[in-house]
Amino acid sequence: MKKLILAIVMAGSFVCVSAYAQEAAQKPEEAVPAETAAVPQAEEPAAPGAPAAEGTVVEEPSATENLEFVSGEVSGVDEAAKTITVKLYGETEGETAEKMLTVNVDENTDITDGEKDRELKSLTAGTEVDVEYDPASKKATYVFVY
Repeated sequence: MKKLILAIVMAGSFVCVSAYAQEAAQKPEEAVPAETAAVPQAEEPAAPGAPAAEGTVVEEPSATENLEFVSGEVSGVDEAAKTITVKLYGETEGETAEKMLTVNVDENTDITDGEKDRELKSLTAGTEVDVEYDPASKKATYVFVY
């Protein structure tokens, strides 16, 4: 139970820190004196799927908005393909097959045990992990090793 609570707290902290870092990395807008600032005019919202008007900034969804978080145990590591296969923890009552997830890792994937960074080759079958990943691309952004 302690590990589950720790995992939840760590995941929440990681998401908050990631969001803060991403926001801080964005270039701040230059200040414009009030006398020279143009007053923005109201525009009608564009229809869904319509191209944006010239000069309009269209915000793309953040990559961190769609991430999922799972806990499990490593069942395999393929260093050549740079993938980790995780046997997921959770309710499997009435199910005959175990739930497995294979995620890709790259140089941007943060693999850590909380004290030091780890390498992909340090993960072995049976190692308990928490994984934060993008379900669309199956790319892991964060792997916490217990």
